[in-house]
Amino acid sequence: MKKIGILQTAFLGDTVIIADMIGKLNKLYGDQVQIHLIVKKGIEPLFENDPRVNSITTFDKRDTEKGFWGLIRAIRKVRKLRLNVMLTVHRSLRSSLIARLSGARKVIGFKTASMSFLFSKRVEREGAHEVLKNHRLLEVLDKRFLDITPSKAHPYTLYPPKKNKRKDLSELEKKSFIVVAPGSKWPTKRWTTNGYVELINRLLKSYIYKIILTGDKEDIKYSDDIASEINSTKRVLDLTGKLEIQDLFYLISRARLVVTNDSAPQHIAVGLGIPVVAIFGPTVKELGFYPYSNKAVVVENNNVQCRPCGLHGHNVCPKETHECMKSLTSIEVFEAVEDMF
Repeated sequence: MKKIGILQTAFLGDTVIIADMIGKLNKLYGDQVQIHLIVKKGIEPLFENDPRVNSITTFDKRDTEKGFWGLIRAIRKVRKLRLNVMLTVHRSLRSSLIARLSGARKVIGFKTASMSFLFSKRVEREGAHEVLKNHRLLEVLDKRFLDITPSKAHPYTLYPPKKNKRKDLSELEKKSFIVVAPGSKWPTKRWTTNGYVELINRLLKSYIYKIILTGDKEDIKYSDDIASEINSTKRVLDLTGKLEIQDLFYLISRARLVVTNDSAPQHIAVGLGIPVVAIFGPTVKELGFYPYSNKAVVVENNNVQCRPCGLHGHNVCPKETHECMKSLTSIEVFEAVEDMF
């Protein structure tokens, strides 16, 4: 029995896509493998209902496991798993140390990781998407993974909660609403307020679907500005700042479509088989974080010469124009939505 760990303690969107690795390990090894995840605290609800996952260990690197002694506590937790193999997706110094000191006989990680010389095997991060890059770790583990490479026609699978305790969510009729996630931790990744207002008004006029606004607490004012300008608020429910991860997970699993910026909801939607329209501004698909599915489309302006301006965008546009987002019209995004129906 192989006991394989996958270590990814990055942001929510980055962690979602390790679901493809979970699926491939399960497909090749079946009941001959145990899959153990090591993820950032707070993200574990994404995988709590996944029957392929044997355990989830959390790393609270911002609080109880911050600093040197916190790192020691994290290493001790991981060592208790008694892993045979550790697949290290995250590339930070802390992740490299946890992986090396995990007790696993074989540690596989990327050459670009901090202190990658600690790994048993080092891998080039090659591929047009993060899913493909991560798959390289599996190919080094076992050459048979070369025959079951990721596919946008059959993307990774997530397992959402079947029920939700919140009455306002559980009473929503399945496929009766569109999730619009206009926020982002990086302000320049947000499409314009007017763009979202015009889009939502078009959707309400053209379709019978409700619109559910979602986002983090940091996005509340942005969503408030959008909601206040919408013509018909009876079919709009603003849940920004009111959802835990498991609530968002459940909500997206029941949606007809997700419209979002370059952020985590696009990756969650892919894993749930929900069509996605993603709006890209300062980032580009070539960075490898676009929605990895045939049921997804990216709306972007490839004529803006300063794109991309960074891997994650910025708090303020470096050129102070935000042209990459302002140049995208509500008609373009609406037409992309129509293509998904």
